[in-house]
Amino acid sequence: MANDMLNGLLLGNSLHDWLVALGGAFLATAAVVLLRSLAVRRLAVLAERTDTIADDILVEVIRSVRKTFVAIISVSVAGLWLDFPADVHGVLKKIGIVFAVLQGARSGNRLVAFWLEQYSSRRGGVDRTTLAALSIGAKTILWFLLLLLGLENLGFNIGTLVAGLGVGGIAIALAVQNILGDLFAALSIVLDKPFIVGDSIAVDQVEGTVAHVGLKTTRVRSVNGEEVIFSNADLLRSRIRNFTRREGRRMVFVTTLAPGTPAARLARVPQLAAEAVASEPRAALQRSHLIGAGPLGFDVETAILVPHPDYGYAFDARQAILLHLYASLEREGIDLARPAAASPMRSSPSP
Repeated sequence: MANDMLNGLLLGNSLHDWLVALGGAFLATAAVVLLRSLAVRRLAVLAERTDTIADDILVEVIRSVRKTFVAIISVSVAGLWLDFPADVHGVLKKIGIVFAVLQGARSGNRLVAFWLEQYSSRRGGVDRTTLAALSIGAKTILWFLLLLLGLENLGFNIGTLVAGLGVGGIAIALAVQNILGDLFAALSIVLDKPFIVGDSIAVDQVEGTVAHVGLKTTRVRSVNGEEVIFSNADLLRSRIRNFTRREGRRMVFVTTLAPGTPAARLARVPQLAAEAVASEPRAALQRSHLIGAGPLGFDVETAILVPHPDYGYAFDARQAILLHLYASLEREGIDLARPAAASPMRSSPSP
């Protein structure tokens, strides 16, 4: 009786075959789910102990496996073992391929999100707009490749489709080449990091602080207060000076002494300048020399290095040095040059 029931046909297959197929699908699904749970726990502990991201990537891939997709793929594969018409087998195969592609897309999306998060944390944060654009671009490429792979496995001839897309892509690229140039320039700014938001830069005659890096333009708040907008492509073609990344500021000032200053006192001025710089911990002396006589008197040139990128910090240090130097000159009785007073205009005598 039991054998007759097992050998009875249901949709052209015996009950025994149905039990074997469904049991195999259930066991395969249960095994994948169990292995997924165990692997995630073990690898998560291992990932916390290491500095490499390879184990973190593996954890993300395993976590992205969806139980529903695994079950559907297992049932589709089990159905191929049963005795069905060729059309039914073809449908089951297509269902398995579709859900395998969906699972690949799900895992790929998780990997893209993980990579962008790691990249942003390593680079100290990335503009949200640019980060979203990178995410959309990477996911679009991923979905396109998976779609082509799925269509090929489903029996479609993708050669003609790829050729058509290639010709259409060239036409579109020619039509929007300026926009694409700015988009690729934005990508280059994000990846190469010539500057980031908040950096003080100079481009041509414009000096200011980077306020925003977008997909097409970069906005700089100039020192005069206005917002200057650069096209990303034009910006990268310019010579950019990043003041934020400078190691320090070199400053040169000239002290002009009165024309009648004796040579002995002139020889003391570079030493007094060196003492003034030595009294200021924010600066270091590079050189101080008498460089000659000018229209107003004798010129002593002093060069200092302030190892700090801030503009105001450097000028505060130079001001402290100048005040110290002028006080020393006053004690030594060395006079600074005075601009010649303009003589008052005299009216010519009446004839």
